[in-house]
Amino acid sequence: MRIIAATNSDLEDMVKDGRFREDLYYRLNVIRLRVPPLRERRSEIPTLVNHYIGHYAQKFNRREIRITPETIDLLMVCDWPGNIRQLVNEIQRIMARAEDGTLITPDHLSPELKRTSAPVSTTTTHFAAFGAAAQHAPETLSLPDAVEDLERRMIADSLRRHKGNISRAARELGITRRGLQLKLGRYAMSATS
Repeated sequence: MRIIAATNSDLEDMVKDGRFREDLYYRLNVIRLRVPPLRERRSEIPTLVNHYIGHYAQKFNRREIRITPETIDLLMVCDWPGNIRQLVNEIQRIMARAEDGTLITPDHLSPELKRTSAPVSTTTTHFAAFGAAAQHAPETLSLPDAVEDLERRMIADSLRRHKGNISRAARELGITRRGLQLKLGRYAMSATS
């Protein structure tokens, strides 16, 4: 007989404290695999999201469901306290409500997910960038265009300050490295521009 067991508890500490049987620990501890939480492997989120969209599209008989890059960005900065199960449940909920041809936007995400998203850093430079963008934005600019313009400026300023270092710029901006790379691609920007 083979047993596969999973836990998020520190069994070694539990054995030391007498809260877990030592003989059972050694019976189970043959091959140990550590699977890091989703928040430590954010770069996998787009692949997982696309997989589960396909899975639930087939299960619920939905066709031509797509997801916006902005929604992927938001999913990548989420803290994911419920780990992969929370991501799967989120996609399942969205797909159960979706109709053929739906474009999944941030509006489709649950309020709980939006609350667990990592807050954007509110440094002085961000407020300065906001003020500068607001002063230079044409009055005819729509809100989405103004937000895009502000985001471009903040990204460019942060990359300039960090001499093109994407990891440092992403940290300053309060997003993941992968999230910043996606934004650079979307805006056709480079880290050195």
